Amino acid sequence: MVHSKGLKLLIGAVVIVSVGVGGAVAYQKVYAKSATTQSSISSQTYSLNESGQTYGSAEKTTPYEMLPDLIHRGSVDGVAGYVLKSDYLKGVSDVPLYDVDGKTILGSFHISANVVNFPRNENGQTYGSAADAASSDTEPELISAFGVDGTKGYVMKKDLDGEQPKSPKEALASMERNKEGRDIPLYDVDGKTVIGVFHVGGK
Repeated sequence: MVHSKGLKLLIGAVVIVSVGVGGAVAYQKVYAKSATTQSSISSQTYSLNESGQTYGSAEKTTPYEMLPDLIHRGSVDGVAGYVLKSDYLKGVSDVPLYDVDGKTILGSFHISANVVNFPRNENGQTYGSAADAASSDTEPELISAFGVDGTKGYVMKKDLDGEQPKSPKEALASMERNKEGRDIPLYDVDGKTVIGVFHVGGK
């Protein structure tokens, strides 16, 4: 009777150990998968300050939509300094240099005109908002716009700019010809599919 009871306890212990080992293996697999996923995510994300703003370093080649809210741009007395993303994109001259909290001003930082690295579609054309460009010369090839019926899409920069007059006479003729404005195609992000019409100028 004692031996039988001891045998049952031994079998129970083996089952518990077996389940425990299996659970540990399963836990290790899940943890490893989670760690791998976390690693891939963390390489594409930034840290958050107490106000919920992202902060970190950024290269000139970093696409504008992937820039953090606070971009590291030096230090003052050993304290890391950051500039606001909005100031960085505007390319204005002297802007505040903030502590990581995004509130405390440590000093100022000079920013030269930035060339925004707009994303490209499958045809290699840049696309995005003209407001994010430092100047008209750095605007994307496809500029985000709303068509006459409210459809959101993109217009070709070259269509928007139109043919540039070569003389005052041509300029006057162009103004007369287009006094009511003109219609240009509204494209999907691929730059090929026409999805509407955008009206330029006029009343």
